[in-house]
Amino acid sequence: MKSYIWTLPTRVFHWSLAIAFTTTYILGDFDKFENLHFAFGAFVGSLILFRIIFGIIGPKYSNFKDFPIGLKHQKGFIKDYFSKAKNYACHNPTAAVVMLLIFIIGLICSISGYLLYATENNVLSLGIQDDSLKEVHEVLANTFLILVIAHLLGILGDIMFHKKTGTFQSIFTGHKNIEASNAK
Repeated sequence: MKSYIWTLPTRVFHWSLAIAFTTTYILGDFDKFENLHFAFGAFVGSLILFRIIFGIIGPKYSNFKDFPIGLKHQKGFIKDYFSKAKNYACHNPTAAVVMLLIFIIGLICSISGYLLYATENNVLSLGIQDDSLKEVHEVLANTFLILVIAHLLGILGDIMFHKKTGTFQSIFTGHKNIEASNAK
C-alpha cells in the first residue's frame, strides 16, 4: 500500500533548501561572489523560517508534533534498526533530530551571515570584531554541512536496509510504501 506522506510544499522546501544551501556553501569560498553568497544565504534563512512556521501549522507528517524526537523513540529506533518491525510514516527518530538541528543551525547561520554582511558593509555596528563573527559563521556553516552529510548517510542506510518503504523516492513523489493515513 502507498501512503501520501510529503505534501508538495514540503517537497519544494526540501529541494529548494538543498539547492540553496549547496550554492551558498560553494559561493562562500569566492570573494567576488559575496553578494550572491549573501542572497542565497538570505534565501536559506527565509526557507527555514517558512519551514518552521509550516512545522507548527502544516499538515500531518510535516508538523513538528509528528516528529518522534524523544529518548524512548531514539532507543527503540536504534535497537530495532535492522528489523522490519517498525516503519515510520514521517521522519524516523534520528532523522527527526537531524532535521530539527538543520533548521536551528541553518537559521542561526543565516542570521550570523546577515550580521556579518551588515557589519562588513558598515550598515550595522555590533561591537563585535568582523573576524570573530566570520569565525562563528564559518563554524555554523560547517556544522550545517555535517548535518547535511548525516542526513545523506541516513538516506543511504535507509536505502540499504529499508528500501521497500521507498523513503528515498518519497521526497520526489510524496508517497511511501507503508500503511498510514494520507497527509492532506
